[in-house]
Amino acid sequence: MIKEKARELAAAIKESEEFKGLQSARARVKLDPTASGLLEALRRTQDKIIALHQQGKAITPDIVDELRSLENQMQLNLTLKNMVEAQQKFEALMAEVNQILAENLE
Repeated sequence: MIKEKARELAAAIKESEEFKGLQSARARVKLDPTASGLLEALRRTQDKIIALHQQGKAITPDIVDELRSLENQMQLNLTLKNMVEAQQKFEALMAEVNQILAENLE
């Protein structure tokens, strides 16, 4: 019964405006070469930082500058800005769901 209710909740979440908005925003990013390129560049830069950290090496000023530049470009990209906003709305919904669950388990 619990697993069935969880599946019902997942189905309801999939039907929410927040989920649909996030899916739509992600699809638009994939169709926007500039936006998807910026995301890929950000991932590569983050991977560099993680690798340096795992190796016990310092993060160079060049990598920090690269990361800041990418973040600035991303903030100016309307497609990415819309995706971030959609993601925040979805995360807020999920936080509310988790809060309701937690409150009702006490």
